[in-house]
Amino acid sequence: METKWTASHMRLSPSKINTYMKCPREFYYKYIAKIPEKKTIHLFRGTLVHKVLENLFKNKFKTLPQWEKGGPSEWVQEQFETGWEEKIGKHKWLWEIHTKEEMDAMYVETEDLLQNFVKSVDKKLTEMVKWKIFKNKYQAWNAVAPKYAEKWVKSSEYAIVGVVDVVCNDFDGGTTLLDYKTSKRYGAYLPEEYYRQLIIYAFLYTLEMGEMPNFVGVNYLRFDDTFFVKVNQQVLDEAKDIIKMVHDCIKEREEYEDRYEQVPQNLCKWCSFNKEHNGGPCDVVIPKWEPKYKKKKENYEDISKQSKLLIELENQEQFPEFD
Repeated sequence: METKWTASHMRLSPSKINTYMKCPREFYYKYIAKIPEKKTIHLFRGTLVHKVLENLFKNKFKTLPQWEKGGPSEWVQEQFETGWEEKIGKHKWLWEIHTKEEMDAMYVETEDLLQNFVKSVDKKLTEMVKWKIFKNKYQAWNAVAPKYAEKWVKSSEYAIVGVVDVVCNDFDGGTTLLDYKTSKRYGAYLPEEYYRQLIIYAFLYTLEMGEMPNFVGVNYLRFDDTFFVKVNQQVLDEAKDIIKMVHDCIKEREEYEDRYEQVPQNLCKWCSFNKEHNGGPCDVVIPKWEPKYKKKKENYEDISKQSKLLIELENQEQFPEFD
């Protein structure tokens, strides 16, 4: 006899958990009622950028001529142009919701984003050669290229799966997990949803690989800014508690819409399910707008008290001398 599917059978992911934590009603519409969401060019762009970078990290550039001909810069540009044309052809709905000027602007912005990333990497490789850590840039690239690109991490016991953008080798033999963001940054703040995503990645990676990463971090591709969280047992326990809590909440609510409460907030205006702005089923009253992230100075010591230890690795790494 076939078992009836219920919400309690759901396999979670960091994005599902963040949706639930932001608004349980949105979670219901998206993952239980499975109401189609409004498509956006930002989702299209994010998918393309992640694919280009995934392919970049898998291309080792093992020969010097490849670097002399332009190396990653030309290769990334070619991958981007090809990927853009292919995806534009498959996703004709983009032209239905965006003007040519908007599409052209997004093309240029995405192109700049990828090239800025490549320039940042090239600058770091140049510094390694300058300090005689490696003989040349292509040797440095093959030494520091990520251990894994698009690393799937999952747990059957906790019914959750995630995808880490890259797993990097640290010079001490450990690892760092990185997630790339095409979105804007939030000053000295690491948003709650990003923090949850990172520590869940650390928890799943530790379970699957049997080793705790040194750090997990977010890299804002537009700005070449990276925020890191130091991984320890407290962080892993926090991630486990979040996963268990969301599972328990879903089991309690099952498939009953009225049990998934609405959370009125500034972001409701852009929610695909908002009735007033997007014709969706949610009739929540949107509150008066107030800035979510207020501009104020907050040092790393204060942030660490909130269990968000943000560390810039670049200022702390001690590189070995090249022999």
